[in-house]
Amino acid sequence: MEKIEFKKKIMEVYNSENPGLYEPEIDDLWFLYCLIRDKCITSILEYGSGWSTYGMAIGLQENFIDFGLEHLKQIRHPNPFKFMTIDASSKYQESAINRIPSDYKKNILPIVATPNLTKLDGTLCHQFDFIPNFAPDLIYLDGPDHDQVIGSIEGFEYKKSFTPPMGVDLVMIEPFLWPETIIVTDGRTANARLLASRLKRDWQIMHDSFGDRTIFRLNESPFGQISKEHIDFRLAKSHQYLSKEKASRTNK
Repeated sequence: MEKIEFKKKIMEVYNSENPGLYEPEIDDLWFLYCLIRDKCITSILEYGSGWSTYGMAIGLQENFIDFGLEHLKQIRHPNPFKFMTIDASSKYQESAINRIPSDYKKNILPIVATPNLTKLDGTLCHQFDFIPNFAPDLIYLDGPDHDQVIGSIEGFEYKKSFTPPMGVDLVMIEPFLWPETIIVTDGRTANARLLASRLKRDWQIMHDSFGDRTIFRLNESPFGQISKEHIDFRLAKSHQYLSKEKASRTNK
């Protein structure tokens, strides 16, 4: 899909909604869509539902159309072509899900959970009261907002400040993440730095100041045969897709 077509698909939905809703950031959504297509992502975990849910659902559905049945037939994976999105607000999550066409959202797993103020190794932070048992190829961190965090510790409350979000949910699930997992934070540079200091496995980390995002890649060999088959499948399909895209641009 070309960017102009992608933008048209998103903006048609935006223009059909009630006025006053925030406008989608097409460049950010396009980055996520391209990442999902380029890396042949088959499962997504999102913190913070929104326009990103729609943009990523488009990419995941196109991947399923391209190679989903082949993946399901050949590869053992706990949640193939599933998309779990976790949000603190049922209202905003419902809006995010409702704008997605039915054929895109049939494999979306919406979860509403509460982010609570807590401590990790003596450091103030927050964590949702739901820990997903999920094996994502891609994790997108864009929630919760600071004013959604519940609780008070020694007088500190998120609702009384504009203190940056400091989610540690990924620290909790890190041991279970498959090699080649990718994490993308939407802004949240302070949170990304906290995660970089707490995550213990071999992560390659790049901060993209132009796009205001941080990207983590879990640079490890497969756990065993099952994860190896999945990773090899993705890498092969990624090579095919990128070669096809390169040939298409050359012929234009």
